Amino acid sequence: MLQAAIWDFDGTLYDTYSGIMQALQQLVDEYGLKVERQSLYRLIKEDSVKTAIQQFGQTLDIAPEKLSKHYHEIEHATQQAPQPFVGALETCQAIIAAGGQNFLMTHRDRGSERFLAAGGFLPLFGECVTSEQNFKRKPDPEAINYLVTKHQLDPATTVMIGDRPLDVVAGQNAGVKGCFFDVDQFHSAPTADIIINQLPEIIPYFQAQK
Repeated sequence: MLQAAIWDFDGTLYDTYSGIMQALQQLVDEYGLKVERQSLYRLIKEDSVKTAIQQFGQTLDIAPEKLSKHYHEIEHATQQAPQPFVGALETCQAIIAAGGQNFLMTHRDRGSERFLAAGGFLPLFGECVTSEQNFKRKPDPEAINYLVTKHQLDPATTVMIGDRPLDVVAGQNAGVKGCFFDVDQFHSAPTADIIINQLPEIIPYFQAQK
């Protein structure tokens, strides 16, 4: 039985990828770069936005740091009211009702906490780790190790839940379970301990078997 969930934010709790894709598309349009939308989407879901921007930088011969800064400016402006996935709030509530705990571990800034508060999630979370804390990026386990140590979580009953393979690997690198939310049916995390297609599918793992 699981007792603690460490959640990714983008693409896991909240459906933010339309805003992310809009910002990336605006970025490449401004530089006259042609990209195939589905290939770009798959790249950022199976790897990261950072990797996509690094590739843009190589193609355009522009420092990725410059492109990244501009991307985040665009994304901040376009990502105004993302919505949680169906069943996300109910799943977090069910984990608490079962005696479990929820935590957030995201590469997004503290805007993620603002979105969680708007959706009624924030009281359900013991702590939110965001980019401001400057932990190493997933799949490095540093941030997850921090949460496990600070909150005295048992790795054997803790799970990292995310929509990308690197979320799963980050969890496993920290010695906790990795749950892959295969929202796109990409089947790209075969090493995951748990694979779900809808968020409420994780709830039974937190409930005592009768």
